[in-house]
Amino acid sequence: MGDSVSIVVPTLNEAGNVGRLIEELATNLKGIDYEIIIVDDGSTDGTTKVAEEAARGLGVNLKVIERGRRLGLSSAVIDGVRASRGNVIVVMDADLQHPPSVVPKLIEAVSNGADVAIASRYVKGGGIAGDWPILRRVISWGAATLAHILIPSARGIKDPVSGFFAFKKSVMCLNRPYGDYKILLDILALCRVGSVVEVPYVFRTREAGSSKLGARQIVNYVKQLVSITVNLLAISKYRPLKFATVGVIGLFVSELVLHAFWRILGLPYFISLIPALEAGIVNNFTLNKVWTFRDRSVGYLVGLGKYHVASLVGTAVNYAVTNLLHYVLGVNGYVAYVIGVIFGFLANYIMAEVYVFKYRGVVVNNTIASTQGPEAY
Repeated sequence: MGDSVSIVVPTLNEAGNVGRLIEELATNLKGIDYEIIIVDDGSTDGTTKVAEEAARGLGVNLKVIERGRRLGLSSAVIDGVRASRGNVIVVMDADLQHPPSVVPKLIEAVSNGADVAIASRYVKGGGIAGDWPILRRVISWGAATLAHILIPSARGIKDPVSGFFAFKKSVMCLNRPYGDYKILLDILALCRVGSVVEVPYVFRTREAGSSKLGARQIVNYVKQLVSITVNLLAISKYRPLKFATVGVIGLFVSELVLHAFWRILGLPYFISLIPALEAGIVNNFTLNKVWTFRDRSVGYLVGLGKYHVASLVGTAVNYAVTNLLHYVLGVNGYVAYVIGVIFGFLANYIMAEVYVFKYRGVVVNNTIASTQGPEAY
């Protein structure tokens, strides 16, 4: 491996782990030109001192960036990349839940041509060791699901919210605005990533220190879900909100056409519904084409035909969910209909994303080769 490597490790009160982390990295990276960059957010337990002592004893090239207060994981990675000398960057946690033995595999994947190599818990050979709390599993699953729905470049990637990955330094666009949830998602969505591979690993249990999830788990869970959603919406250019806005406009268009055919022209209500529904579909497709998905190329007539299919799917989901809730689960009919509308909207949006205005990326053997640049996201 001829590449120089910089391993960026954000830390906050990891004195019980960081020394062993450096030891394990030194053991696994023999023969590799590497440096370790600790980016510390105001640890009060002597984390940086432990790191410096361990590196000195092992002859490891260590840089320490002390930021004095908690500024966030994404900005820690960015500061680490800016201070790096390597042309391959590895990002990992200091708590030893990311096994240092996997780092050489990530480096090798990038050296062999991948723009990004992700250590994945969810591909064959990967997993989670020990009894991971159900709350953490739900957060991880929910975040990955949201990413798959909202971020086209995350589709086909099993673990798009991994915090353990490597990438070519040239790939990262430092002048882009990054959120503060999972910087991997920002890199996938905002930067010119040509190919992605996933390397299996087993997420280990923490042996020292405490999880940063927080004591008030329920409150933190809600806050984290909100944070995830807001960040992913921002990365996706707020497509779902635009899609919903178009839907509201379409409702008004349908009502106007219904009024014209039913009340002004005097046609029967059931006949007037046909042009009203069609007007809503045409309106929604047109606005979504020129606004919500303006970066996706699709022919008007072909796209309109697909949009009719997507609308039928959404309507079917709405109908099925409403009846299931009301007749099987005994939910109030009005409440059931509102929930059905929400599910129908989600079905419509997903169909629009993956069928009507499909993101044109190629997924082969767990590798994604993008055919669209960052401006398409």
